[in-house]
Amino acid sequence: MSRRRLQRPVTQRVAAGELDSLVDDAARAALAIAGPAGPAIVPVLVRRDGEELAVGIEPANTERFIGLPVMVLVDDGRFWFELRAIAWRGRLDPARATSGSGDVLTWLPLRVEHVAAWDYARLHEVGSS
Repeated sequence: MSRRRLQRPVTQRVAAGELDSLVDDAARAALAIAGPAGPAIVPVLVRRDGEELAVGIEPANTERFIGLPVMVLVDDGRFWFELRAIAWRGRLDPARATSGSGDVLTWLPLRVEHVAAWDYARLHEVGSS
């Protein structure tokens, strides 16, 4: 009689705080919406100001994202076993938009409603540390 070992599911999910360095050093960052005119994705920059996130976007694109739910994704890695990312869902706050002198981007704070993070290099069983 053979015994089957009970296996727990495996996940790539990690706490977003474990990938904090990715915010400043990500290879790619994009903002996406599913708006009334259909889906749209544009490249952006993301920076952290204390606990707040700000999204740097070209001024020509700013208006079409205001008031809509957005997703901002920063990711890194060339191969699947290197892929790591943080995705935030929320809304941009136009009331606190800033633009520094010589800055070609408009910086809009992101009011985060949900965050998810994953790192395929750290696959682990659910419930293990």
